[in-house]
Order: sequence, then C-alpha cells, then structure tokens
Amino acid sequence: MILHRSLLLTASLAFITTGPVGAQTPVVPYNHLPSGNHGVMAAPWMVHATDHFDIYYERQHARALGEIARDVERAYARVSFDLRHELAVRMPLIVVDTDREMPQDRTQARELVRVSGAPDRDHLLLAVEPSNSRFASLVHDLTHQFAFELIPLSSGVPAWVHEALSDHEAGTWTPPDLVQLREAAARGAVPAIAGGAPLDRLWGRAAFDFVAAEYGTLGIRRYLVALRNSSSPSDAAFTAFGLAAGDFDRAFQTYVRSRFSDR
Repeated sequence: MILHRSLLLTASLAFITTGPVGAQTPVVPYNHLPSGNHGVMAAPWMVHATDHFDIYYERQHARALGEIARDVERAYARVSFDLRHELAVRMPLIVVDTDREMPQDRTQARELVRVSGAPDRDHLLLAVEPSNSRFASLVHDLTHQFAFELIPLSSGVPAWVHEALSDHEAGTWTPPDLVQLREAAARGAVPAIAGGAPLDRLWGRAAFDFVAAEYGTLGIRRYLVALRNSSSPSDAAFTAFGLAAGDFDRAFQTYVRSRFSDR
C-alpha cells in the first residue's frame, strides 16, 4: 500500500508515503503511548538496521526478525539489480502481526507511524503472517518506491506503468489472469502497446515481461527511461530499442501468442 502518493492495498505488505543483513546494529527501543491505551505505557517498539532498511517491530516479532531482514534485503537486491538503481535514502519498514492490521486509510497509517516511533516519511509495512506470499509482496511494493525515483508520477508516463512494473518484478501470474491472456491470444485481441492503445495492469505486466524476455533486465531500465523522456509510447519504443511502433507491436503480439497460447 502506498499512502501520500496514492493508496494501494496488498495482501501482506504495504508501502506508506508520509514523507544490515550484515553488521549487527544495536537495537534501539522506541517508547510510545498508543491512542486508546488508557494511560498505560505499552511495550516499546524496537528498531533493527539492515543494509538498506530500518525495521520497526514489537517484542513479539523478535523471533521472526532474522527471516524478515533476510527477505527484505533479498527483495531489495533483486529490484535494485533489475532496475540498475539504488534508493536515495534508507527505507523504514514497520512490522505488524497480520494483514488485518494494515491501515486502510491515511489517518490509520499516520497513527501507526506515530505509535511505532518511525520517522514521518515514506515507509514499507510488512505483516508477519501470512509468510508464504511475503517475498513476492515485498518485491512488488518495493518496486513502487524504485519507480517513484526513476519515473516520478509527475513525469507523465502512461498510467499503467507503475503497477505493471511492480507486477512484473513480483513475477507471479494468477490463474484468472492467465485465462484472460490465453483467451485474448486465441482471439488475436492483443493491444498495440507502442501504437498507443490504452493498457491495464494485466497487459502492462505482459509488456514488461516481453521486454525482459527480448532485451533482459537492462532493457527494462532502458524502456523506463525512454517512457519517462519520450512524448509517446511509439517514441519510447524507438528510443529504447530502435524499433518502429509497428515492429515493436508485432514482436509483442508474437510473444503473447507464444507465451500464452493454450497448449
């Protein structure tokens, strides 16, 4: 979930914008008095530093801390390598028990930030449970922060780019998504990306998968920069790959038929 820039809810991870697995940094307590605590001082929140994150957690999460630290650094390494980018600042990450404790709006998010003692700026939120989807969710929402630096919302990139890029990095397709793409491929109903056809996150994800398959992760970075700096999707295709819009779209359609044909 992303707050301040936007509000995007996910199953187990959230990104809040309100403003090492390596060396073992001392754990620092954060005393707080949550609202509704009726004057009783709650147990202090703690903070654990990894290479790129400050993890804010309560004592009941201490046993999961090592696994969480490994997961967030592994997710960071993957996205950073793929996009050839390092975040400008360390990222605060606030740990909660389950996805039911994720804030549903800005007010709840600000309250959680206040209670945890984390600084009032961009944050990741992570639920300890469920753990089976934790890594994919981390990659997905961490990609949003990388995208905000590489292609700011003010840059004028097409609306589908940010969410589609995050879905691509997470690397998982749902069965309904695959059915929809296979049916479209069978009908020949594949949109013309460089031709300027409006895309949703599903086709945008397929577009990034195509670029990665054809040009590798460096191609993703080149395409993002071209989308940011070009006045149209057709210009971006030519700038990034030297392809005219029609050639790019025909190659994409061939990829979709090959990748998603119902064999």
